Amino acid sequence: MYSLKVNMLNEIEKIWRRRKTKVFLLLTLLIPVICTMLLSLLRNKTSVIWGLGGDLPMLMLSLFTFFLLPMMLSITAVDSFSGEVAARTIKLVLVRPITRAKAFAAKVLAIMVYAWVYLSVLWIVSSVSGWAIAGEGITGGLADSLKAYTAAFLPMAAIGLLSVFIAQCFRTGSGALTTIIFVYATGKLLPFIFPKVSGWSVFSYSNWHVLWTGSGASVGKLFNTFLFLLAYIIMSYTAGLMLFERKQL
Repeated sequence: MYSLKVNMLNEIEKIWRRRKTKVFLLLTLLIPVICTMLLSLLRNKTSVIWGLGGDLPMLMLSLFTFFLLPMMLSITAVDSFSGEVAARTIKLVLVRPITRAKAFAAKVLAIMVYAWVYLSVLWIVSSVSGWAIAGEGITGGLADSLKAYTAAFLPMAAIGLLSVFIAQCFRTGSGALTTIIFVYATGKLLPFIFPKVSGWSVFSYSNWHVLWTGSGASVGKLFNTFLFLLAYIIMSYTAGLMLFERKQL
């Protein structure tokens, strides 16, 4: 257990040292602030714009979970696996006194930590920015937005682990990232052509958080969706681990 913790902290540090990580964190901080400034400039024009302040955390969550956060998780997964294979630095992980299973788990846990950090930072900044516009009017929605942000972690984890699995199939980062983007775009567009596909595509659940706001969905529907996403997480993790253990590095 100690070796897993040490390697996870090492992976977290490696991800933090990448410029992409800092850039995305900066975007997570700036986008809500920029939206707040734009809404502040327009709030005297119409009461509708004023009312959007209270919905800012949910608007930001929908924007980030639709594209930005899945893309960042995909880039991080590619850099942590295909990128390190191409750079031949992944062998440095395997010469340590740690099994491949723990090395894989450490990388995955580090990616999940960053997913949680991004969501936490986005919620804090969006809530503060929304309060700057709506004032006390946003306080009633803080509990709903907190539930939504917490729930959003599950589909993001599923998409992140699917990206980890796909990254295992390539020895170059460019090929892996191109394939992940293609798979994600196909998963988003296919339900418009074949609506029945949406029920089985994990990409259709990136907005699962909306079911947790207000009256939301029934407990049964939430539980069934939870089991569906959990199944995706388990299958993607297991498949990725099998590839990692068998791969000649």
